[in-house]
Amino acid sequence: MKTINLILVISCFFLLTHCSQKPNLELLKSELLKADQDWAQAAKMGDVAKLTTYWSEDAINFFPGMPPAVGKDSILQLVKINRSQRGFSLSWIPEKAEVANSGDMGYTYGSFQLAFVTVDSIAVNRSGNYVCIWKRSPDKSWKCAIESTIFSSQ
Repeated sequence: MKTINLILVISCFFLLTHCSQKPNLELLKSELLKADQDWAQAAKMGDVAKLTTYWSEDAINFFPGMPPAVGKDSILQLVKINRSQRGFSLSWIPEKAEVANSGDMGYTYGSFQLAFVTVDSIAVNRSGNYVCIWKRSPDKSWKCAIESTIFSSQ
């Protein structure tokens, strides 16, 4: 009986210490970078419906000169306001992705170009950098939880 108990204890110890899978961080980084690249492509194409699928429901967007847009619905309103401007275009290039050791959070950053024409017919061209903090959803997709844009000096 003692032998069986010892075998059970050793088996449980082995299972607990050796069978927990660590996330494949390189694969997750690649998936996260691809998500940001796909998001950038949707933005470039003006696909607002697809754009919104990349934000989490509780996402926060920090855009210079505007109060924080909190929640997917508020961000969608900001997107619609921006995209309603004449000559609007937005593109970004994701440069790097990092993922936490847990595999459930990460961030991307890169550069962007923004252009539009004001109501006074002044062409505006801005560039800068962005950072996005992502959460991995239960369905294994990546969702942007916090996005912040920083304009370069003019």
